[in-house]
Amino acid sequence: MEKISTPLEKEWGKVFKFEVGPIKVTKKLYRPTIKRFEKWLNIIEKEEYFNKFDFLLTGSFPNYINNNLPWQTWDIDIILIDNGNNSLELIRDTLVHLSTIALEQCDFYIDVYYQNKKNVELNKVCYRGGIKNCKPYSFEKVGLSYAPHVKRDGVIVSNWNIDEEVINGLWVTRLQFPSAKQIQRINTGFKYDDEIYLSEYKKHFPLIETVDK
Repeated sequence: MEKISTPLEKEWGKVFKFEVGPIKVTKKLYRPTIKRFEKWLNIIEKEEYFNKFDFLLTGSFPNYINNNLPWQTWDIDIILIDNGNNSLELIRDTLVHLSTIALEQCDFYIDVYYQNKKNVELNKVCYRGGIKNCKPYSFEKVGLSYAPHVKRDGVIVSNWNIDEEVINGLWVTRLQFPSAKQIQRINTGFKYDDEIYLSEYKKHFPLIETVDK
C-alpha cells in the first residue's frame, strides 16, 4: 500500500442537516481525507471495544489511500466484524459511537454497519470475482445497522432495506449489490481496491499526529 501524501489533500465541505439513527447534526461536513480518517482512528482505537471487533475498510476509500484512480466520495465505508461472540447491545453501542465520533469530532460521515465474519467472506465473491461480470443487484449483503435510514437536509439518501428490529435501536438490513453505479465505474476503467483491515493499516502506516484547528 502507498498512502497518498496528507499535505497534498484538499478539503471540501458543505453545511448539512444530517440525521442517522440517534445522531443529529447541522454543521459543515467534509469529504473524508486521510487526515480526518486518522484523527477518527486515533480516538476510537483507545476505546475498550476496539479489541473486541475487526474493522474492515471497504468501498472506494482504499483507492484514495492507495492513490489508485481515486474518485470523490462523501463517506468512508467500514464493516464492524466479529464471530458472533459480542452482544447485540455492544454491537449497537459501538456502531453509534463510531459514527458519533466521525460526525461530531472529525466532521465527516462514516457509513458503518455490522456483519458476522461468515457474511463478510460472501461479499468478496463479487468484488474479487469481478463486478463487471455480475448483473446489477445480483448479490445481497445482510447485516445490522443502528439506523433505519440516513437523512441529509430532510431527504432519505440511504438505499438499504430494513427487516426486523432485533433490539431497540438495531435493525437487520439487506442491501442488494453491485449497484448499477458500481458496474458503470468498473466498465469505464475504475477498479475497487482490496479491502483494508484497520489492524493492517496501522502496520503499514504510522498514524499522523492530529491537532484540532
